Amino acid sequence: METATTEVLVTLLKRLTLMAVPLALGLSVASAPAQAAPAPSVRAAAQAALAAEVIDINLPSYVTNTVFNVSDIGIGVIGKKDGVYNVPGKYDYVLPVDMMSYSRFGWNTTGGWYNGPGYCSAQLRSDDHGVTWRSQDDLGPGVHLIGATTSYAVWAYPC
Repeated sequence: METATTEVLVTLLKRLTLMAVPLALGLSVASAPAQAAPAPSVRAAAQAALAAEVIDINLPSYVTNTVFNVSDIGIGVIGKKDGVYNVPGKYDYVLPVDMMSYSRFGWNTTGGWYNGPGYCSAQLRSDDHGVTWRSQDDLGPGVHLIGATTSYAVWAYPC
């Protein structure tokens, strides 16, 4: 059941964020035909998904948080917020597409993620073990540390 729910979440987030690519990249939608509606923002699309209560990853009880990579590329993730990372000053490991840090690396708690140079991220945050999600402001390049009980679905994109 968890795999099916995860696949639904990945598909939904990718579709929603792809609708927002022109806005996320700062491109004008003015040249679109008059009858075409402008693409919704990532925030509006995420809120619509949340309102429909589609997102539910059901974290195991022993996992306090996770980072879920819903990007089309791998993202850097941090195991412990100790500043000592396998890639100095950046991250510990690359989290593959469609993976969660807890299941990929066996981490009960994840310290954060890393956006490389030229990449930003849109994300959804959960404070209740993955039951409900809310959109967050997009973040630029660099290390993004997270709370011990906050999980994130992260979509990295060129910016």
